[in-house]
Amino acid sequence: MSLLNRPSRRKILKGATATAAGSLMPRSLLAAEKSDVIIMGAGFSGLKAAILLADEGLKVNVLEANNRVGGRAFTGDHVYGKPEFGASQIGPYYARVRDMADKLGVELSQGSNINAPYTFAIGGQLIRKEDWEGHTLNKTVGAERSVLPSAIQGFYMGRYNPFEGFDDWLEPEAAKLDIPLGQWLVEKGISEQGLELANDGLIAPDVWNVSLLTLLQEATRGRLMSGAGDSKGKDRFEQFAQASAHVVGGTSRLPEAMARYLGEGVLLNKIVTAIDMNGDGVDVSCLDGTRYQADFAITAIPFGPFRRISVTPSLEGEQAAAVRHMPYANNTQVHMRLKGAPFWEQDGMDASTWTDGPLNVVRQPFGYDGSRDRLVAVCVGKKGERLDQLPPKERGEFVVSEIERLRPSTKGKIEVTGVHSWPQYSFISGCRHSYGPGQVTRFAHDMIKPHHKLHFAGEHTRRLEIGMESAMESGERAAFEVLERAA
Repeated sequence: MSLLNRPSRRKILKGATATAAGSLMPRSLLAAEKSDVIIMGAGFSGLKAAILLADEGLKVNVLEANNRVGGRAFTGDHVYGKPEFGASQIGPYYARVRDMADKLGVELSQGSNINAPYTFAIGGQLIRKEDWEGHTLNKTVGAERSVLPSAIQGFYMGRYNPFEGFDDWLEPEAAKLDIPLGQWLVEKGISEQGLELANDGLIAPDVWNVSLLTLLQEATRGRLMSGAGDSKGKDRFEQFAQASAHVVGGTSRLPEAMARYLGEGVLLNKIVTAIDMNGDGVDVSCLDGTRYQADFAITAIPFGPFRRISVTPSLEGEQAAAVRHMPYANNTQVHMRLKGAPFWEQDGMDASTWTDGPLNVVRQPFGYDGSRDRLVAVCVGKKGERLDQLPPKERGEFVVSEIERLRPSTKGKIEVTGVHSWPQYSFISGCRHSYGPGQVTRFAHDMIKPHHKLHFAGEHTRRLEIGMESAMESGERAAFEVLERAA
């Protein structure tokens, strides 16, 4: 392994001095830092690409707009209980993530995102999971009646998913399934209430504005986990909790270790404003007046913030359209601390709550130390958009009042400890990409093609994987593209 081409501290300090002196000279005259490859975005995909390239002896600069690395891998160290705002589950088949943790000595432990079972709040009435099938408020039909509200989408995905392989969703014949999830569910005979429950679940933006194809890809990848998942009564984010692993101390510890491995070539607070490829290589300008030059560049920036960057020569055709129009799913969270005796012992219900009201779910996490003193409300789709209209303080107050309305046993026992919204978080603009109907067929193939000397990575460019592994997969692909051209 050769990392001799990394920038020295002297070079970094020299660049910082030049930045400080920027007010004394035109920004365009500031000296450019030179490297072999510039990578924009220090999430899992950008850092994975950087490590692969650095291990091959290339000099790499990683430019991160935020003041931290990790992107959507973000442990809330400043919030009680250190909750995960984003990536948390390392699936049993996440070979790249597990190999990276092993390479860098980052400890993993079994289990992830483990929460208490749901009590269901339908029409404001609490229903035990054991009572749902025969309950008077259960208006579903046929086999649906035995399916819990949180699992209705998974029920249909498991029963009617036609895919057998990892990449079936990208095959030409799959285009006929690039339709709204809601349309497909209706075609499969879902009941009126079943459709309403699916739309009240963790789906963004809603069942009519998300492509079925992307959901089938995720369901297929999950099914091919050799039966590791348990879907009974669980939403699609909790099916593999027991079989998965987590990073000890928080998911953020892994990208932090990756950045330490790369050293001083990882630069924070670098807001990219322009990418110019009119010359022999790539010239990247940042908002603070610094410039970086390289033979090649990789962008691992989500398309939301990438839209703000000027690219010369400009993107064209469907690739440009993908950058302009790619929707991103939202996710807003309110984290809370519980005080006093456990409220679920008082009302005799399971501690988590799934609701058809203004919240999606209120999870009661099991701490890895055995503690059960936290709640987290999660809202996505239109519910998340509505909640995000409130300022953070009022958002927390609203969530507490709604929980107390549904579960009177919680009254006076909830303290808000943190509020996080991915659409409102700087330089991210969403918790994940979410193809709309017709967009997989239109964008998926063209949007990842290299543009001159600019290559594309990030979870939104995934091919075979999901979650953290898909980010690593995309960084690996982009790095190999660059290595092939640089040979």
